[in-house]
Amino acid sequence: MRSDKGKYTWKSPPTLGEWAYGRNFAGVVWGKDLVNGINPGFLELAASYGATSTDGGTVEGVKTTLHSGTITVTKLNERQAGISFDTKEEGVHGGRITWKLWAGPDNLPRRFHAIMTFTWPEGGEAETMTMNIIYRGWGTTVKITAPPEHLIADGW
Repeated sequence: MRSDKGKYTWKSPPTLGEWAYGRNFAGVVWGKDLVNGINPGFLELAASYGATSTDGGTVEGVKTTLHSGTITVTKLNERQAGISFDTKEEGVHGGRITWKLWAGPDNLPRRFHAIMTFTWPEGGEAETMTMNIIYRGWGTTVKITAPPEHLIADGW
């Protein structure tokens, strides 16, 4: 799990039994910098740019309000956990995020749609990526079943 200071605890396979601290590697770590309709960091950024709201119709049978807007960021990156952004630090790609969030009457998100336009600082052809996420089953019990023991590995 990512911490605000960019460090997390991990167990190093070569030194089993010892705990070490390392920088927050870009892999599968969830952070406040991911483009996602349930990420507080992204929602805070979106709210700071202003958003429009209108009737969103229904999403999977739930009446919704559609919130939407456009954000400009100095950094857009890909990693296993998703697309990350930054507004202070510059990266290889900056860009624009055009987003839509459908929320139910309980204020829980039901659908998130974003079009990210990756731009190069020195110009060149922009690239786009579309993200579409459906959120469902709010309040239902989630049951996670462990895989068979023969499919579990200790090493990396």
